[in-house]
Amino acid sequence: MLVFKKVIFIYQHYASLTRANIMTAAKDDKVSSRHLQLPLGFHRTAPADLKQVMVFLDERFSSDPPVLLSQVFSRFSDQPETWTGARIAGIISSLFSDRMISCLLDGNASLQQHSSVFLEASDQWGRIHVVPRKRLQAGEMQAVAGTCKMLFGSDCPADQDALTHFLSKCIKQRKASLAAFARLTEAGKYPGAEQIRACLSFIRKWQDIADPYEKIRVVRDARDALVTFSLTFDRLKDFFENRAGRWESWCKTIDSFAEFQSEIEADPGAFEDFSRLRRILEMQSPWDELDGVDGLIARIKPVYERIRDERFNILQQDTLQEINRMIEDISTLLENAHARDEVRNTALVELQKIRKVIETENPGSRIFKHLEFAEEAFEKAQDIVLSRS
Repeated sequence: MLVFKKVIFIYQHYASLTRANIMTAAKDDKVSSRHLQLPLGFHRTAPADLKQVMVFLDERFSSDPPVLLSQVFSRFSDQPETWTGARIAGIISSLFSDRMISCLLDGNASLQQHSSVFLEASDQWGRIHVVPRKRLQAGEMQAVAGTCKMLFGSDCPADQDALTHFLSKCIKQRKASLAAFARLTEAGKYPGAEQIRACLSFIRKWQDIADPYEKIRVVRDARDALVTFSLTFDRLKDFFENRAGRWESWCKTIDSFAEFQSEIEADPGAFEDFSRLRRILEMQSPWDELDGVDGLIARIKPVYERIRDERFNILQQDTLQEINRMIEDISTLLENAHARDEVRNTALVELQKIRKVIETENPGSRIFKHLEFAEEAFEKAQDIVLSRS
């Protein structure tokens, strides 16, 4: 009984709003929100009234910018029937609840469940646009939902508004991931910068669409663009989450190969593989080629190792010859100075140690450093002989 009396009380408030009251609200936005509160689910609206308002909105929407909520109250309170504020508010509430209209404030659509969110804000009526909501046909929605299910997941909803919300959530998550990928490409260490920018641009354009219908229409009318975006994102995600470490390893490998690039390219079997490997690692979109990189490296590596070993053997022999010459020169000085055995040992020990390292430990690229050590040891040996002779 108490609830029934409350409803009657609210309904009487609506009935008490006169034409002058409504005109004042439309003109000055001074009506207190307590006069326009609607009980949830309280809709007593004739279909003819709904149709009349929708005709007005459709006509205005097709020829002018979206009509303001204050203009709706003004228009239907100023007709021969002189509709009350309660009647107008009830129609707006019904249309909104049935998702026949949307209300936009500063370009942002309200997707709230109940119209009281904006009907109570009478001071905002001059800024709230009322837009007839466009909806896809059932067959179109099935196709759109199928596309989204294929691209974004099996739990994709079939309702247009729920699907728009689902897509917004998915796109927002992808935007965050793309931003993280973009930070990784800033130093030029990884590929994909152009694709990341393209994906982010697609997201910005989609998010800038205010009308939920227009958002969902992109899925219907620009399906190929959405599919391209989704496939590109999936490739970027796979690369940065699963292959970035391998990419770094590949780059280090080709850097080592580059030390003997001319010799590798002189090998008929390795030339084509090395050229292709270098081309892949310079690509901005190498995704289709990544599975073949390990095979290319496996074929080039034996050629590289053969060339490297040949180079090292030559360098090793040349270095040993140089150190042996140093030892011979120091030995000659020691003989001429009639040096004692302890002086001889002190003068030659460092050069002999360095020679042994180069002969037995295969120091690789460090051989140049050992040659520097040998030169320093040679000068030190000369000083020892001259100072103790």
